[in-house]
Amino acid sequence: MTWSSHILLANGEVPVTSTADDVTTTTTVEFDFPPETIAEGTLIAGFAVAAVLLIAVLWRDTSRVGAVARGWLFLLRMAAFLGVLVIALNPHQRTQQESFKPSQVVLLADTSTSMQQPAGDPSSIASSEPAELRWEAVRRLLAESPLLDKLREQHVVDVATFDSDLITGRLRLSKVARADGAQGSDEGDSPGEVEPSADWDELLQPTGLATRLGDSIDKLLAENRSETLAGIVVLTDGANNVGRDVTTANRRAKREGIPLFAVGVGGTKSPVNLQLTRLIVPSDVHVGDAFEVTALLQSSGVADWLEEQQRSGGLSVLVELLRRDPDTNETSVVDSQDVPLGEDGVPVEVTFSQSPVSPAEVEYSVQVRPPASFLESREDDNLVSRTVNIFDRPTRVLMIAGGPMRDYRFAKNVLYRHQSMEVDVWLQTGSVGISQDADEVLFDFPETREALFAYDVVMAFDIDWSQIPSEHREWLGEWIANEGGGLVTIAGDVFTPQLASADEEFADVLTLYPVVLEPVQPQFERKDRWNQPWPIDFTPEGKAAAFLRIADEAEDSQLAWDQFPGVYRAYSTNGQKSGATVYAYFSDPLSRTDAGAPVLFASQRYGQGITAYVGSPEIWRLRSLDEQYNDRFWINLTRMVSEGRSKRGLQRAMIVLDGRDYGVGQTVPVRARVLTASFESLDQDSVTVDVFDPRGRPLVPSPVLRQDPNRPTEFVGDFRVTTPGKYRIDLPVPDSAETVRGEVTVTLPKLEMESLRQDVSQLQTLVAETGGAYLPIEEAADRLPDLLENRGQTFVLDQQVVELWDRRWVMFFLIGLLSLEWLSRKLMKLA
Repeated sequence: MTWSSHILLANGEVPVTSTADDVTTTTTVEFDFPPETIAEGTLIAGFAVAAVLLIAVLWRDTSRVGAVARGWLFLLRMAAFLGVLVIALNPHQRTQQESFKPSQVVLLADTSTSMQQPAGDPSSIASSEPAELRWEAVRRLLAESPLLDKLREQHVVDVATFDSDLITGRLRLSKVARADGAQGSDEGDSPGEVEPSADWDELLQPTGLATRLGDSIDKLLAENRSETLAGIVVLTDGANNVGRDVTTANRRAKREGIPLFAVGVGGTKSPVNLQLTRLIVPSDVHVGDAFEVTALLQSSGVADWLEEQQRSGGLSVLVELLRRDPDTNETSVVDSQDVPLGEDGVPVEVTFSQSPVSPAEVEYSVQVRPPASFLESREDDNLVSRTVNIFDRPTRVLMIAGGPMRDYRFAKNVLYRHQSMEVDVWLQTGSVGISQDADEVLFDFPETREALFAYDVVMAFDIDWSQIPSEHREWLGEWIANEGGGLVTIAGDVFTPQLASADEEFADVLTLYPVVLEPVQPQFERKDRWNQPWPIDFTPEGKAAAFLRIADEAEDSQLAWDQFPGVYRAYSTNGQKSGATVYAYFSDPLSRTDAGAPVLFASQRYGQGITAYVGSPEIWRLRSLDEQYNDRFWINLTRMVSEGRSKRGLQRAMIVLDGRDYGVGQTVPVRARVLTASFESLDQDSVTVDVFDPRGRPLVPSPVLRQDPNRPTEFVGDFRVTTPGKYRIDLPVPDSAETVRGEVTVTLPKLEMESLRQDVSQLQTLVAETGGAYLPIEEAADRLPDLLENRGQTFVLDQQVVELWDRRWVMFFLIGLLSLEWLSRKLMKLA
């Protein structure tokens, strides 16, 4: 321990302190006394004993001299002893600079889009006034209440924000003069810092697409490791939909002794809202083909609203289907329904039927209109839109038949008469000069890849596969897998058993079947057993399949199939292949094998295309109920397998997207298949696509797609979307004036809409045992200033210590005293 004392200069002034701005300089003279250790205490005691002995010895040695001489020698000896004693006390001058660091409070405000929700419960919102939003309640607390003024009397206040991350840059508000007249200070500000004005609207505007509550607070704690931090006040609704939970920040705060305070914003009941969560519509439709527009409508807070309105019996809302005219760009209502709402959070399906009459790119929208008294928390989710490409390019069909079986004849006539079909036929038993209702009569399988790849669908009616060269069969597999072609195989009595038995020779063909054919066919050989029809046994997938809907309405279609007597025979199968979908089985119990009942209808995805299987050559029997049923079956089946080719022409280029919906900030992967005019891979390692944002502006630079080393005909790349709306992707076809187009819709992420209630329990978990507290925003202005302790501190910036005894003159002074004593004793003849 040191003992310090101010010393006077010659002029009597004490120059011990000086102040420059917020730095105070103090100069003191200090001695190492009293002693702090036993060694130092022993040294002081030794000096005391030595002083006594010194006096005793000196008194005895000077007993023979006079009093004046004795006094002289005594003075010299004691002066030297006192000099050594002063040196032992280590006199030194300490000059140190000190500064005062005021207490600090950080206000951390949530700026995610969930703060756009109403600040109160639905029951507290007046119908005549717009509801105050959560971020507006925070702005009112900071800008209009006395909270900041009270805090600034004791603390420097920093205002920070966060959403998907802690946002850099803060607003600093220095201390101010207290109301009782005590002078505040600006010591929290760096020299020359100018306090910025607070633009609360800009600072607190909620724009974040996610809330990273736990990680943001943890990061703020890591960046503010100061003993003067009195606490962190978080103004939020408690949402935490990305990152770690709040327990990580809670543990760090307890470890570092920093109180956390949570100011809860928002109602504790679910806000009233209607939301169209999804719109399901085909991307491509042929002129004249009916299609459905299906929207999923979800509600929240309706039960509480009905209770407050004292209404019973549920709530119905008006849902409208809108169509934007591609020529006039005007939107009109084309259909509407009154839809009863389901339970909160349970989506309700709303379906509209449409039948286009002319080709165009048409935007369809579904809009929900709630009652006027139904005050929603947000209205931007009441409308969803999709673009449908309505085309009139005919579907090119190649029909091959091993013989003039009835299903072949009826199906050929149906498709040939259909205005959207172009039908070429190859009757393998036919000869030159035969007459067929077809656009072109062939007498062999297409001889070039280009000729085959021009077709969209190949239908094989119990054909003799040996008449097709193996190389051409390979083309067929490549056409399906890589070019999205569709294949329909119909089992029969003649060639299907041969195909099933020759599995090695025709392995490339059997691979295309979605079922495993049974080689042995006793059922087909014993025709005496075909004495009664057996109903079709549909699977759940078959009952829901659109291509099996043979009437306008699903109920009528199901009734028609129930009334259909069935078929007499079906080819035996040994089960379906992995990934295949079975739609129906043959119900004759005697036809069952170890693998189960024979498969009657099935399909599978085969690369980019679809292959379908019909297990009986007796679908023509549907005509006994209504010719239209048979017609619709073959038309729908053809449409189903041609989905991969519906608008792509000769398939020289195609854009493949993983999906049609993306969130802002996501990366959209793009895969393009590009071929030469002879359907070979391009001799280049990249292609460029043009991408246009929702405003029609091109992305610069244009995304470049690189060749996939494992798939030479495909090119891959990606681009990032930053604006909500529709993005258009154009791919020029090499050596052609054509362009293929893709489209994606970019929306704001739904994370912020998953839970719209204030999460009080999470906020209480955040502040638990940190020394802070949870407060509703209504109580924050009154209670918060008293809960925040002033942690201002004075600390040393710099100090210098100068040893006062370590001087040359001190040494000469002591030597002089001892030399003078020796000389005096010599003259007095005492030495």
